[in-house]
Amino acid sequence: MADIKSLLKQARILIDDKEFKEAQECCKNILRKDKQNYLGLVLLGKSLQESDQAALAFQKAIASKPDYPLAWQGLANHYEQKEESVAKVKLIAVYNEILKLQVAEDKALEIITKLGQLGCSLKDNKAISILINYMDKKLNEKVYSAAGKQLIELLKTDLTCKEEDRFKVIDYLSKVINSEPSDSLHILLGKVILQKNDFDDAMQEVMNLNFFIPSVTFREWLCKFLCAYYVQNNSFSGFDVESHINAITVGIENSKYPALLRSMILFDEGLFLEAYKQCVPIINYQEADITEATFIIRCTFKLKKYSVAQKLATNFLMKVKDKIFGLTLKKFLFLSIAEQQKWKQAISIATELPVDRLDISEQAVLAKCYIESNEQADHLMGNLRETEHYRQLEAISLIKQGKYKDAIIMLEESMENSLHLFYIGKAYWKLEQYDTCLIYLLKSAKMNVDHSDTFLYLGMIYQHYKLDFEKAKKCYEKAFSLNNMDTNIIKNLSDIYTKLGLSDASFEFLGKVSKDVQINLPWINFRLGIHYINNRDWENAIIQFRKVISEDPNNVIAFQCLADAYYGRGSFTSALKAYNKVISMNPRNILHCLTRIGYINSLLTQYADSIAIFEKVLQIDPNSLLALKGIAETWMRLAKKKFCAKLFGSARINAQHTINYLMRALAIEKKFICFWNLLANALIFITKLPNEYCYVEMKNSFTDDVMVRKEKYDIYLQALACFSRIAKQKQQFTSYDLAASYLDYYHLTKDIVNCHISFKLAVTNIKIKPTSLRNWNLLGKICIFMKRYDLAQHCFIKALLVTHKQSVAKIWCNLGTLYVKLGLHKLANYCFWRGQSTQLSYPQSWIGQGLIAEDIQEEEAMDLFRHACRLGYHPESAMGYADWVCRTLKDDTYKNSSELKYVIEGLYAIPYAMDLVQWFIRFEPTNAFAYNILGILQERSDLLSSALLSYQKAFQHAAEDKKNIILLNIARALLRLGRYDEAIITFKDITEASLNSACGLALALFKKGLYEESYSAYDTALNWLSNNDDEKADLLVAMSGIVYMFKGLDDAKTLLFHSIQVSQNKPTPYSLFAICSLGIIHSDQGLSKLALSELQKYEKDSNYGYDIGFLKSYLALNEDVNKAIKLLSDSLHDHPHSTELWSCMAQYCLKASNTKAKVASFCAQRALSSMHHKKNAKGSAKMLATSSIAENIAGDKVKSLLLAKAGLHMYPWQSELWAALLFSVVTNKMSIERKKWVLSVAGHMRKNLDTTRGLNRWINLLEKKLSR
Repeated sequence: MADIKSLLKQARILIDDKEFKEAQECCKNILRKDKQNYLGLVLLGKSLQESDQAALAFQKAIASKPDYPLAWQGLANHYEQKEESVAKVKLIAVYNEILKLQVAEDKALEIITKLGQLGCSLKDNKAISILINYMDKKLNEKVYSAAGKQLIELLKTDLTCKEEDRFKVIDYLSKVINSEPSDSLHILLGKVILQKNDFDDAMQEVMNLNFFIPSVTFREWLCKFLCAYYVQNNSFSGFDVESHINAITVGIENSKYPALLRSMILFDEGLFLEAYKQCVPIINYQEADITEATFIIRCTFKLKKYSVAQKLATNFLMKVKDKIFGLTLKKFLFLSIAEQQKWKQAISIATELPVDRLDISEQAVLAKCYIESNEQADHLMGNLRETEHYRQLEAISLIKQGKYKDAIIMLEESMENSLHLFYIGKAYWKLEQYDTCLIYLLKSAKMNVDHSDTFLYLGMIYQHYKLDFEKAKKCYEKAFSLNNMDTNIIKNLSDIYTKLGLSDASFEFLGKVSKDVQINLPWINFRLGIHYINNRDWENAIIQFRKVISEDPNNVIAFQCLADAYYGRGSFTSALKAYNKVISMNPRNILHCLTRIGYINSLLTQYADSIAIFEKVLQIDPNSLLALKGIAETWMRLAKKKFCAKLFGSARINAQHTINYLMRALAIEKKFICFWNLLANALIFITKLPNEYCYVEMKNSFTDDVMVRKEKYDIYLQALACFSRIAKQKQQFTSYDLAASYLDYYHLTKDIVNCHISFKLAVTNIKIKPTSLRNWNLLGKICIFMKRYDLAQHCFIKALLVTHKQSVAKIWCNLGTLYVKLGLHKLANYCFWRGQSTQLSYPQSWIGQGLIAEDIQEEEAMDLFRHACRLGYHPESAMGYADWVCRTLKDDTYKNSSELKYVIEGLYAIPYAMDLVQWFIRFEPTNAFAYNILGILQERSDLLSSALLSYQKAFQHAAEDKKNIILLNIARALLRLGRYDEAIITFKDITEASLNSACGLALALFKKGLYEESYSAYDTALNWLSNNDDEKADLLVAMSGIVYMFKGLDDAKTLLFHSIQVSQNKPTPYSLFAICSLGIIHSDQGLSKLALSELQKYEKDSNYGYDIGFLKSYLALNEDVNKAIKLLSDSLHDHPHSTELWSCMAQYCLKASNTKAKVASFCAQRALSSMHHKKNAKGSAKMLATSSIAENIAGDKVKSLLLAKAGLHMYPWQSELWAALLFSVVTNKMSIERKKWVLSVAGHMRKNLDTTRGLNRWINLLEKKLSR
């Protein structure tokens, strides 16, 4: 005994030291002495470690003493080290036995935890049994709680409880819920209860739980559970969900699974479409949930939406994580593709599925795929030999091989099957024995009314053999109702609808197929596109043809239809690309495509390209009416463009081209109204041109070869004939265009008969179309010319009542014009304001207000007329604006107003008014008023020769009482041109003398050198024509000048002093200027100072500031330059904006003895900045030259050169600048090349530029110096 104890001790030490072999020998020695030694067996098991012998050692120890825990623990440790599932299962039994023993609390807790974890990993419900039975013992609270915790963890893994354990588990969970209620425990209890075999009873028990109603989370889980249960079992196992659905889903109706559950209830009742519609929006397509994915795919199968099922299965396959469910999805994918008769693709998917995963019917489907693909299916046919599918598949195979009689013989052995009858009928169809085929198909249809192919073939027989289209339609409709995915059924039904003329029914049917059934076939899209084009639904047509092209990029017809749809929608650039694509794909369609391209280019204002394309089409087909129409429209658009640009000659030529092409088209075909309408509009367009261009060359008839020139009257008659023909072809008595043309003809002829005809035609138009605004508007205009103002007012108001918003402006303006004519300015102003508020860009509204302003003498009239002109040319606004410009220019004081000065100078009023009047004259070449205004504006712009021509034309067309005014203008222009003899004659031709004409004559005589005659003319004006003292004083100053020239100083002074006496209150400054000038000329400082003292009262007047400043400074200039500069500075302080004073100061500074050159440059540049506003080119050039020379003298050679160059860039014709440039160059070092350049410039100045005598002398000296 002592030896065994020592051996046991030695064995323990060896095991602790991990010397397992020696420990094994030691244990064997123990067992040799005592075969049943418990500790020896246990230690042997430990020393054997993971060996299978270790388990035997522990089991022997347990067998010897089963109530001892040591061996059990060793055996548990042994199994825990194993990874095999068998060992893990045995370990559960070991844990069970350990828990039956008396073990310490810590050990019990450890075993419980391990048991729970093991049960969860193995998903073995034995663990539940062990724990629930263990909990029946009298355990302390800690152990009991731990066991309960592990039990709950096991239940959370969805383990199914054994039937004998279920009650205990329910009881335990109920107790826990009573003490610690929670949603998770509620759900666990529900799961356990629902594991009962009687599902209906289990559901009733769950719904009777006290927490069922208040726990929303539990009821939501229950909905999810029921959904999963239905998907798994394809039924609710007798439980009436529909009657309890409200109780289950109360408060959670809008949640996901309650909604899905309702969808499944509909599915269970056979309402597959409603179920599908309800579940579509609630499915999560981003995750492959087994319940959701399976259910929606089943819905699509029930609805035969196999393409949708394919998409869903493909989508979920990309997201699935569960491999088993992945196989299920692949099966769905295979079946959906097979049902779409995509046999090869179905076989490819099926190869990824194990055959044992396919049931008999699915194997039959796969076999059919092989047969239809002409592949061997023997490996599947063997499995199906004893099934009902075998004979059908054999028949299909025989039919595919063309062995129709063999198929019939085989199938006739079993005539009780409807499919057998169908295949017999199909075989007879292939044999073209249609009567026999019909008999078998009718028998098949009688036996099985749900087989779509039977009705398809019946429809084909009725359509192609019996020619009974109505019966064929009914058969196809029945077939489609059974299988809405079969493309043959869809195509045949669409064809039969078309055959019966039911185009709308065909469209609705194909639209439904494309939308609801979600079949996208190119021919369906093509037919839909054609229907949309016929109904002018361009957007949808484009969508459909794009789909066709995406499937078949080489479909030329689809491209052409797409181009037509783009054209119809107005997407011209896209249409252009599409037509070019069609031409590149099929040149035979070139005529249609080129014609369309021509139209597109015309609409895109690419007129030259359009015309070239149409001419190319006409070369290919000279009788192409579309091309003739297109080229005529293009020339007409080009003519209108030229008209807007005021290129009237070019506009007439383009309109002539239009007429030529239209005549050519009408010679081919006269029945088309569009050609007559275009011809009439082209003729009317020509009548709107100026008289010099208002003619057309055309044949008198289509058979004539001679082109006859027709003037305005004949053109109107021709246009009226065209409009009459159009009305006749439309079987109408009248038309709007005809009535409007007669009104225009009345304006030309002034024959009231034409106005009455227009009136009757307009009244008839209103009777035909009483809601047409343009008919009422036209009648209103006619009534104005007929002076039936009350009826005109009624017509315009009626037009306003029936009009659209965008057309209101025109009507309001016509009504306003009527009120202006009647003198009702307030009403007229209101009407024009309403027109403006409707359409701001309509010029007539502004013209109307301008006329009102003009009547009441408001200055805003010019602004209103100008704004109207900017919006668009109109003769009334053109002449109104020009007249107001002349009125403003007549008063020289406008320059004192910054606003008026900006209106005239800043807005370029004079040149703009000249353009407007010239446009006006093109249309009214005999208007003397227009020519006179044009002459005034041209004279203001120093265009004297043009002004003279305008005045002369005005004189030609002027009334007798206005000729004197125009003669005065002509004489003034001649005087300014230096044509004094003609001016004198013209002044003398004026029959009614005036102060202006007398003074003009006197000035002309003076300019001619006829001083005595001039003096006499002024004297006549003084004594007979002057109206006030100021005029007399000014005339005496002029007379003193003449007297000074041929009588001398004393007589001139006498007249000047007489001038002062005439206007004693305030002598005219011009007499004082003359007296001062005489004093300076004759060195009579007393006289000059006397005059200057009198001029002090005018010093602050900007009109005389320069003259007074210059005279004061000039008087001191010879004695003291600095004093002159000081005096001039005083004047500059009073008039800092005087350009002349700054210019004079620059000259004085250059003359200063100490050479104030830099100051001179600054003064010249200051004068220059003022001159820019006055646009005085000569003065600006002189100041730049002065500044350049001043900078040169000051020593800044670079700036001097820059100023001279800058001036030459702006004013290359001014000799002063060339002289300044030469001065800058010659004062620097001279090279040979520079000398040559200077000499060439000097020659250029002498030959080509206007130079003064002093400048000429300087140039000569410079040339002599450089030529040495």
